[in-house]
Amino acid sequence: MRQTISIIWLLTFTSLYGQNLLINGDFESGVVKGHFANGYPDNWQGWGTNGWHHSDLGYRKGSYGIAIWDNDTGLSQSVPVTAGMQMQVSGEMIYHTTEILVNKRALIKIEFWNGPASSGTKISETIVGTLMPSHTAGTWYTFTQTLTVPASANLARLLCYTVSTGSPSTGKAFWDNLFIDDGRVLNSPDYNFDQIINLLDFAPLASAWLSESPSYNLIGQNWINMEDLDLFCSRWLNTIPQYPGYRFVWSDEFDGPSIDTANWTWEIGAGGWGNNELQYYTDHPDNSYIENGCLVIAARKNHLGKTYTSARLKTQNKRSFRYGRMEARIKLPAGGKGIWPAFWMLGNNISTLGWPGCGEIDIMEAINSLSTVYGTIHYGSSNPYIHNSNGGSYAPSPSPAGRFNTYAIEWEPTRIRWFFNDINYYTSSNWWSSDPYPAPFNQPFFFIVNIAVGGNWPGYPDSTTPFPQLMYIDSIRVYEKIN
Repeated sequence: MRQTISIIWLLTFTSLYGQNLLINGDFESGVVKGHFANGYPDNWQGWGTNGWHHSDLGYRKGSYGIAIWDNDTGLSQSVPVTAGMQMQVSGEMIYHTTEILVNKRALIKIEFWNGPASSGTKISETIVGTLMPSHTAGTWYTFTQTLTVPASANLARLLCYTVSTGSPSTGKAFWDNLFIDDGRVLNSPDYNFDQIINLLDFAPLASAWLSESPSYNLIGQNWINMEDLDLFCSRWLNTIPQYPGYRFVWSDEFDGPSIDTANWTWEIGAGGWGNNELQYYTDHPDNSYIENGCLVIAARKNHLGKTYTSARLKTQNKRSFRYGRMEARIKLPAGGKGIWPAFWMLGNNISTLGWPGCGEIDIMEAINSLSTVYGTIHYGSSNPYIHNSNGGSYAPSPSPAGRFNTYAIEWEPTRIRWFFNDINYYTSSNWWSSDPYPAPFNQPFFFIVNIAVGGNWPGYPDSTTPFPQLMYIDSIRVYEKIN
């Protein structure tokens, strides 16, 4: 809803991440310009016999910076980390159009260690991305994972390597722009680090007025000027609300010209989605678009050759979070029989563990007349299928249908609290946590927003149900708890 130029700049800097913990993550310095025989690139360690080089000019994204491995060969770099720190790990991979991967995979992996990787204890590891022969040759692929550093870990080791899956094993893979976020939001105007944005932060900004500094440059230029001051003032005037005990870490304000694909992916298709729903989800601009600073999700009848169409957007593999305050300012649709809008979260491991083992947090659901809002968690086991849930509801006056309200959770390791505006209407601290199927609410989850049409819970539309049904999402914001 806010449409000032300042807030557009705000969207720019809130989507940025902290500094890269890796040194020479883009391979732009050191002997990377040469060949394996000349040594490894600066700050990287290597293994294997066939090495890497830079002779294939068509596979460079920068001046240099493309590491190439034949056979089972790779590079690694270790960086210090702090337990509990949330970080994003990302990198890009491509493989050769003629020397294609055969019986081989290329991977990016991160390991967490207590002590040196050579002599310490490995606590966990995660595959950030895998490039397989089924990927299109000559196409760059970006892989991203958001992770929380496990307890007792003090070192992270990033590895880029190939692994044979059969014989013969051939082909070349390329890596670039490897990044480990240090967990801080860049360009935050909390210049004095007191977790509050106010006039006291102006003094550090003023002292850096003529400097070139990524910390004080708010809008992405290489200098500090009045535009940075304007953006600072927009934060000082509480464009982004602040909550005692929390610091703001990420948002999508939906003030850009289009839906930000760095944050969102569309789910497409029908099939009931596990609830015997009727809609067909699309990425068509009639079903999801930006309007007046809001993301609009539109459920339509007799549209695109389908009885009902709608949109379901998710941040999976792009933005995920563990613990904190998650909130959205939403205007629910008009409602009617069979209408089911939702703002909710799923565990990152749903693709491997399935539902409900991955866990589900429903921050806001409403059905039919939309006069009552619901907050629920789902958990259990995917195989064998065992489903547990608990939740609460709230019927505000006036009805939330057709009005903007803020829906939020405050998620902690031992409890989750649900809010309608400032009202805490339900708290859960009683979820299944016994072996062998522990409750999963100790891992990162991603966001989903959608309008479903029909289903087991709301029932099905009839002649009284109006269309289109429009849900307006003004913002989605995440805050982390200050220890």
